[in-house]
Amino acid sequence: MKYFMIFTLGAALLLPFCGEIYANLSRGFAYAVVIGWTLAAGVKFSALPFKSAMLGITSYVFSSVVLSLVGYVIIHPAVRGWIERHSDYFDLAILDWVKYWAAAFCLLFAAYVVYFARLGINKALGKMKQNGEQAASAIDSAFDDADKPL
Repeated sequence: MKYFMIFTLGAALLLPFCGEIYANLSRGFAYAVVIGWTLAAGVKFSALPFKSAMLGITSYVFSSVVLSLVGYVIIHPAVRGWIERHSDYFDLAILDWVKYWAAAFCLLFAAYVVYFARLGINKALGKMKQNGEQAASAIDSAFDDADKPL
């Protein structure tokens, strides 16, 4: 529950700010920040049991979509006013805004991919460790003279 709240509120603030970064500074940097946020969420949720992680990620993604749009309505006028006082504000076409928000929301869904990737890596590492222990046991028993008759 704590991860859900942290990542949802973070995304509600982060996505609108990244939208302004996308519009006025750098598209690549905006996407990099959202990707970093998604990776952090996926890694944190992957430490939870399966059912809790799936519920947490699902709640995080869908709540973030709603709250980030609400955050945009609040943050955009303030950021736009600040930028206009200090520099030129670059308005994006509606299609560019739609592209950003669609990409950002799709990146939030990538938390599932991160979760399953980490789960698979942990399982593979566990198998490698288990196989290594079995091989060591087999080697030890192969050279054990106590079981062989003379």
